[in-house]
Amino acid sequence: MLADVFTTKSGIAFAKSAVLRIFVARMSPLISFIIAYHNEPPDLLRACLESIMALPLAAEEREVVVVDDGSESCPLPLVSDPTAGGDSGVRLVRQEASGLSVARNTGISRTSGKYIQFVDADDCLLPDYRAVLQLLREGSADLVMFRMSTKPSSPPHAPCPMPHAPKLQSGPSFLQHRNMRAAACGYAFRRDVLGELRFRPGLLHEDELFTPQLLLQAGKLCDLPIRAYFYRQHPGTITHAASPEKIRKRLDDIHFILNELRDFRNPLLERRVHQLTVDYMQKVWTLTHSLREFRHRSRQLRSEGFLPLPIRPYSLRHLFACLLLPLCSGR
Repeated sequence: MLADVFTTKSGIAFAKSAVLRIFVARMSPLISFIIAYHNEPPDLLRACLESIMALPLAAEEREVVVVDDGSESCPLPLVSDPTAGGDSGVRLVRQEASGLSVARNTGISRTSGKYIQFVDADDCLLPDYRAVLQLLREGSADLVMFRMSTKPSSPPHAPCPMPHAPKLQSGPSFLQHRNMRAAACGYAFRRDVLGELRFRPGLLHEDELFTPQLLLQAGKLCDLPIRAYFYRQHPGTITHAASPEKIRKRLDDIHFILNELRDFRNPLLERRVHQLTVDYMQKVWTLTHSLREFRHRSRQLRSEGFLPLPIRPYSLRHLFACLLLPLCSGR
């Protein structure tokens, strides 16, 4: 009798839990837009929010969270401004300055959308992002990747058509056979794909470590040939930081990420490790213009087994780099 009561109570509890999960799933918005903000010009944040609010999404389909990472001036007036989407459910989360990785991790923990899209506060989504939304509504892909543009808008007379039957492949297969783009903002992905994966705090170029792991966990990936994201290049971005300390930090962090990716001992990451090695050495030269520094870091990579690189035709750029690196490194 006691066993029957226990079974019955367990069954009721299980049923309640299942109903609750279904209810929460139905209440969750389609997509969460996570915006990490740190002292960007207010007009850029406004443009970012307006680009999201202009997308064909019902209020219940979207969730917009701005994570203020210890800015000198609180962006609350912008977030509350109806013209910037304040009346459409934009939320502000404030934290002490902890870096982009922690801000994005905070955004992940404070949102509930079925899909996640990171947007930098000084960037915008382009109108062709609607093709991404169509795929997300269909639910056929775990991860949708798209192109990033340095131009602020798509030609209004020539919108990119949505493929009728977009090709799906697994993330691991993509990593093995295609060239990956590291920027996390170039992907919209199902929250479930994340698992325990988060951004590593304290790193510059944190996407180089995060994105390959994300693709490894994606069962169904769709690569849309559209420009859906405007990446704004200006002196305040990380890629334009020119102080010697910042340059050293950037290079040291990429070197650290190279070792982290190799330590996974996953053959599917081999292609990415090879390409990141080339990217790293290119940045050593373009950021320092020092042959001494270039040769020093080349010897370091050689001692760790990253060099010499195998000759692989990933791209013409990669092929040329594989051939030229031994000559330029003094070996």
